[in-house]
Amino acid sequence: MLGHFHAIENNLDENNRQLATTHALHPIVELYDLISPELQEHDTELDSELKQVLFELNDKTTSAGITREQAQEAIDEARDLVDVVRATVVGDKYDGTNFKIKLIIGLLETAQIEYEEAVSGGEIKKMTEFQDGSAFVWQSQQIYSTVESEIPEHEAEEIAEFYDDLLSAFDSRSDPETIKTLAGGIIHELEVVAGEESEVTELTGYVENIRNLLTEAKEEYAKGETDEALSLATKAYLDNFEYLESAVGAQDPELNEEVEEMMREELRDMIKNGAPAGEVSSHIDGILLKMDQVAVIVPEFGPMAFVVLGIAIIAVLIVGIKQQKLVPKL
Repeated sequence: MLGHFHAIENNLDENNRQLATTHALHPIVELYDLISPELQEHDTELDSELKQVLFELNDKTTSAGITREQAQEAIDEARDLVDVVRATVVGDKYDGTNFKIKLIIGLLETAQIEYEEAVSGGEIKKMTEFQDGSAFVWQSQQIYSTVESEIPEHEAEEIAEFYDDLLSAFDSRSDPETIKTLAGGIIHELEVVAGEESEVTELTGYVENIRNLLTEAKEEYAKGETDEALSLATKAYLDNFEYLESAVGAQDPELNEEVEEMMREELRDMIKNGAPAGEVSSHIDGILLKMDQVAVIVPEFGPMAFVVLGIAIIAVLIVGIKQQKLVPKL
């Protein structure tokens, strides 16, 4: 809801009453029914108050004769009430870092969906969905600011960088796949912090993906397709090397740091700043050489695969021993 309130404010500031109306109606039309059953179990009077405030929000913010100051008062009233509802339903859990991380992840995942519906071919096809997606990213960033001090420095640096890139991608109407990659990078870092990183079983697949993506990025950049090259380079890092960092860092921290700097910082900066194609090509070749070292370090199979393999080997040994016992001695 807070994202919708933010969108109302932005549209009122731009004198776009029509879009402000759309966002003012969303909380009561789309969200209230999802919240109400849980809220009624805690406080029926508060549930009735929330329904009334949300129902009146459109009239109090976008009707003719309503001043910007009066509209802001109505928005602030609704925002304060939502805070009360949150405290009533969620309680102390909201103050926990992991709980807030889950909220951030949910907002970013929803923002991706809204953006994919809204943008095609570099143009906004559905403004309401675009503004929803933008507002959800903004709200996720507001929540993140309350836990940022508890995030390890390295992860916090990456999250800040990719939030900047994500907002820039919204502004430039980037391809939805780019939004997915950047939002996914933030989500991955937060999952690592929360200890909820999904287990990877085929690490060598990421090495091959990186090789293919960077080779393609080099070709696209040489053709002058800067945006596509940047998208591919970003995907190589966020969607792939990020999942190798733990394995590489555990065995060769220096190599891990070198590759990360070459991919996340240097290569992307070179593309953004329009470096000569020859320099970009040489830099990518250097990364690919490093990936040969990475390929030696990372295991071909993850932990679960080793367990399965171990069980299979033990089973074969047991069968072999039993067969030996069944064979008559000569």
